[in-house]
Formats: sequence, C-alpha cells, structure tokens
Amino acid sequence: MLGLLALSITLSMLNPMEIEIDLYFHAYKAPLPLFLFVSFLIGSFVALLFFFSAYIKNKHENRNLKRMMKNKEDEIDNLRKNPLRDDNE
Repeated sequence: MLGLLALSITLSMLNPMEIEIDLYFHAYKAPLPLFLFVSFLIGSFVALLFFFSAYIKNKHENRNLKRMMKNKEDEIDNLRKNPLRDDNE
C-alpha cells in the first residue's frame, strides 16, 4: 500500500502538465494528478454504493431466513409435544 502511494506521488511530481477535459457543457483545465485523484474518488464512491446495496440485500435476506428457521423450529417443537395418536381406533 505504501509502495502504491509512493509510486503515485512520484508519477504526480514527474507529470505536472495541465490537461483539458471537455464535458460538452463545460471544459475543465487542471493538472493531470488532480483529474486522476478525482476519478479515483468517484470510482471509490461508486464501488462503496454497490457494496452497501449488496450488504443491505444480504442482511435483509439473512433476517428473513432466521425468521423462517424460528418458525420451523417452533413447529417442530409443537409436533414433538403433541402425543402420538393412533387413527385406527
């Protein structure tokens, strides 16, 4: 991790040129490392959103499965407590 940080700082210092990005409605002109950093932050945020959506979905599914398991266990306990009946009589 520290190596990647050192590499990114080194590349940023060696490439301080300004670039222009045209987004059709507005053009931005800034140093290349700034655009790289902003794109990294946006990508991290999007990945975090996908992670949280999957986490919430799995949490909800886990809660439903626990509820179903509790109901099945209660049903098994009730069946065990009922005396056996002979339907032939």
